[in-house]
Amino acid sequence: MSAPTPPRTARSALAEEYARIGAASDEELAADLLALTATHGGRDRDLLLSWAATALRFGERMADEDAATPPGAPAPPAVRVEERAAGGLRPDEVLLAEYLHRASGDRVVVYTDALDYAHRVARDAGWGRDHTRAALHETALAHEHAHRMLHAGRGRALLRELDHVLLRLGPLRLRGHVVGADEIAAHAYARRRAGLRRSPIALTAAIAATLAHRGAGHDRPAPRTSSGERP
Repeated sequence: MSAPTPPRTARSALAEEYARIGAASDEELAADLLALTATHGGRDRDLLLSWAATALRFGERMADEDAATPPGAPAPPAVRVEERAAGGLRPDEVLLAEYLHRASGDRVVVYTDALDYAHRVARDAGWGRDHTRAALHETALAHEHAHRMLHAGRGRALLRELDHVLLRLGPLRLRGHVVGADEIAAHAYARRRAGLRRSPIALTAAIAATLAHRGAGHDRPAPRTSSGERP
């Protein structure tokens, strides 16, 4: 499925947006993604930047620890990878892959139509050398592996590091979930594991820009390589 060619003015606006994204730091782009969620609407920018930085460091550390696993250590259970030609391009979302948690066995579904779309956006933004189609496939799988790790227990550690306190009762603290932090950590993990120079977060922001310019029904849609944890 090919995206329609936007008018010249839209192409110029997209080029400017690609340039802005390319010049921004990972922390800034990650904070932008957090700000897209209704939960974080109106939150202080410095707080979002702090959460973004924490989630990015956590994902990078997960990748380094994973890479340093000693030989002979128990391997995680195998996950079946399934590729589908269609299903990743949705009205307000580009879904490269999703992790499906099933009692019969976990699996990761990779959507090739979404990979093709992401690859075209990367080329249009001038990032084709960083985000080849093979690199995008590897990144999508690494991203979903990060979600498996977060689902299996690392998510609790991320929650502690974010330290989003909802309620204090004397010495007791009730920590809250920071919506979107797991996605940022998974992006950071995937970048480190795939050895990318440019973060997948930048490509996510660029895809969001294309959807906004196509009038997908949202002012600033949020494409994802989601955990897709479905029952």
